[in-house]
Amino acid sequence: MGQGTSKYRKIMRTPQTGENAGKKLWYATAVSDREMSFEDFVTHISEHNSPYSRGTIHGVLMDTLDCLKHLILDGKSVRFSDLGLFSIGMTSRGEVSKEKVTAASVLGVHLIVRNTKSWSNAELKKLTKIVAYDDYTSGVDGGGGTENTPDGGGTSQGGGTSQGGGTSQGTGGGTDGGDEGGDNVNM
Repeated sequence: MGQGTSKYRKIMRTPQTGENAGKKLWYATAVSDREMSFEDFVTHISEHNSPYSRGTIHGVLMDTLDCLKHLILDGKSVRFSDLGLFSIGMTSRGEVSKEKVTAASVLGVHLIVRNTKSWSNAELKKLTKIVAYDDYTSGVDGGGGTENTPDGGGTSQGGGTSQGGGTSQGTGGGTDGGDEGGDNVNM
């Protein structure tokens, strides 16, 4: 596997907790400058030395996604080879006593992907060249991205807390930092 290129954008955040609480600080946050559709992903697989037709790959992936969703919603954790361990997580309202906690206390459910060793945060960082999104789109650093959206391009992968590369909560306005923490990703 070759080295990829990960882009970042500079954003200002004010952490609400921790040693930097209340301080306006600048952070790098990941930018995805293009979204590949499922159909394009299927085509990508079929064109990379695959002996299987595009239709076969499409069918197998659709069945895989259906089964993965069914198993996860049934409360099972599914290890997907080296990609990660998929499971379901919940957010809940706090109750004053154990007896008060019911299904009505559950505010939402979300997908959790726990990285494996070959997809760990530290390993992923080794496998990617990190460049500023502005440099990438302007051709500096050998970049030359092909898509630029009116808002500066792409979507920011952040919003949650990922202190030291730990878990990404997906809510709030936390910080993105380091790569040495846990390897959980909430989606």
